Amino acid sequence: MSRLMSLGPHVFMVVGLNGQEIETGSESVWVDVPRFGLVDGAQMHGHKRPSMTIRGTLFPDEIGGLPDYEAIRASQFAGRPLPMLRMGRGFSARVLGTVTIEKVSDLETFGGKKVAFTVELKGYAG
Repeated sequence: MSRLMSLGPHVFMVVGLNGQEIETGSESVWVDVPRFGLVDGAQMHGHKRPSMTIRGTLFPDEIGGLPDYEAIRASQFAGRPLPMLRMGRGFSARVLGTVTIEKVSDLETFGGKKVAFTVELKGYAG
């Protein structure tokens, strides 16, 4: 089975728990500095934690994945940071660092036959 990425013990695969989209973001904090008679300046105050959003769709009755998805929520409630890896070509993987699970949400349609899910993560620098 082809592995796409790993969030701690949770492995996203082509069949089952399938993360179809990954959105990443970063944000810098700049504060306006007023200057008399001039245009305001800006001062860098640092960076916010990087964010990542994983979106996917499960078909629990046909290809499974629901217990794996529910295990992600259990990890969220455990409140522990997890390592994040993205699989590359062949046997290579890229370590993205340690993340915290900030939000887990889903939308069930067709009487639970289709489950669209979203997992929001943030970088952990501890």
